[in-house]
Amino acid sequence: MLRYHVQLIPYLDGPAHASFILKHPEYAELREFPDSNYEFCATNPETYKLLFGMYQDLLDANRGSKYFVLSTDEPYYVGLAKNAQCNEADRAHDLGSVGRVLAEFVTRTAGYLHDHGRTVIFWGEYPLKPADMDSLPTYVVNGELYGPEFDPVFKAHGIRQMIYTSTEGEEPLFPRYYLLPPTCLLHPNGEHESKGRVQEMVDLITESSRAHLSSMQPGHPSPGRADVMGVFIAGWADAGLHPETLWLGYATAPAAAWNPSGALPGELMSSFHRLFYGPEATGMGRIYQLMSEQAEFWDDSWEQVPSSNRLPIWGDSDRIFQPPQPAHDQTLPDLPVPSLPLLQLGHDWTAENSRRLALAAKSLAENDELLGLLRSNLERIELNRYNLEVCLSVAQLYRQNLEMILDLGGISDLLKSAAGSAGRADGTDAVASIDQALDLGERIRSERNVALQNAVATWYKSWFPRVAEANGRRYLNEVDSVKDHRPVRTIDISYLVYRELHYPLGDWAEKVLATRNEYAKAHGLAVRVAIADWKDTATPAATSR
Repeated sequence: MLRYHVQLIPYLDGPAHASFILKHPEYAELREFPDSNYEFCATNPETYKLLFGMYQDLLDANRGSKYFVLSTDEPYYVGLAKNAQCNEADRAHDLGSVGRVLAEFVTRTAGYLHDHGRTVIFWGEYPLKPADMDSLPTYVVNGELYGPEFDPVFKAHGIRQMIYTSTEGEEPLFPRYYLLPPTCLLHPNGEHESKGRVQEMVDLITESSRAHLSSMQPGHPSPGRADVMGVFIAGWADAGLHPETLWLGYATAPAAAWNPSGALPGELMSSFHRLFYGPEATGMGRIYQLMSEQAEFWDDSWEQVPSSNRLPIWGDSDRIFQPPQPAHDQTLPDLPVPSLPLLQLGHDWTAENSRRLALAAKSLAENDELLGLLRSNLERIELNRYNLEVCLSVAQLYRQNLEMILDLGGISDLLKSAAGSAGRADGTDAVASIDQALDLGERIRSERNVALQNAVATWYKSWFPRVAEANGRRYLNEVDSVKDHRPVRTIDISYLVYRELHYPLGDWAEKVLATRNEYAKAHGLAVRVAIADWKDTATPAATSR
């Protein structure tokens, strides 16, 4: 790839974001805190022995490249530990600050890579402070600008910097290249005063370039406050997106970096669509708008609640939680269970969720448009067809969510109908309405499975499956102590329907079935047999729309 002026650059986290290593028992002694797998102990010599070995593996597999990304991202707790297996606090006292403990870590790790011929890109951020900069080696590159308090100090110390931006942060399923208006959200917040990802990236690159580069051109006597050498464009797919969804950002942001003075987001996006999919593609701008907006509603349409399914979170950026705080999951309001003798309901789910239902119905009509555009383009384009196959599988996940919400409304209406029939002593109609409600629950499960199976079939064309056991090895299923990475919630990619699996529709169905059969017996009507296992994702569809 070097002949095309493209380099593949190794990347490894440390001291933080290391749960994929520190979750394993054989490395637990390298933890900064014994009960957290998030961060290495920066004063343990064995930490460096392990990291240097991993660095060397990457260097050996990556000959000819100039750079190495030493990701010192978010090392929140450096310098704080003082326990039986890690004492960083005393080292911080000796050095004068916790930031200097991080600088010492950078010096040792970057030094190994520098000695092996690599230019090291790191993250010069908290807990580093301007007074700590003189402890850093001058040959490293800071992968981000960190503001007017820090950037001139980096520059004065001889450390070059990069403009950092990201095509994705924590949004699930698809990047927010476009944003829904607040009127189309259940939970609007200030974030929706911002712009879509491409506009944000272009604006950041343009403004940063103007501030740091144009002042160094002829006619501008004062130098920029940072010595900027390039742009770092990230796409954090650990939120669970398929990497195929990131190409729009990966293409438009570098284009803006090459020509920041002439970067217009709309033109960049149109150029991407034409070049990436070919001249036969139509309506790609609308596809990306709908993909973005539907992903946002997919996330917004459920409620956030403390999780009873996952381990508590050990800490955040500003503190260690004592005790750990609950993680958060998404759920929907519970459906009512009819009560005997007249199948009364404790609450009206339909009325309580009227706005959710209205927004879902609106979004479902837009999903029809999206599916039509995707299928039409799949019939005509030749370039990057797999990209649209991935988009189609994601659009079907959107649809499953929308139909589930609307079907829950349908179930609620059927339960109200059953109660009305029971109040009129019409047992036959009451039981029939409950049976239809249970059938809708079965359909929700079936359509969830179809959407998941479609995603599995599509995504595994380019992914190696992660399984519980293979080739004599077992996958250790343990989550990050601090960060919530959606894909780590499950071993396989059923994390895509994680919230559906934990929504208690199966428990609801069992309770309703028991009530239905008692009511049926009391009215001389046939009982109904057991229902399907709600958490079974392997069973193919029994019903379809």
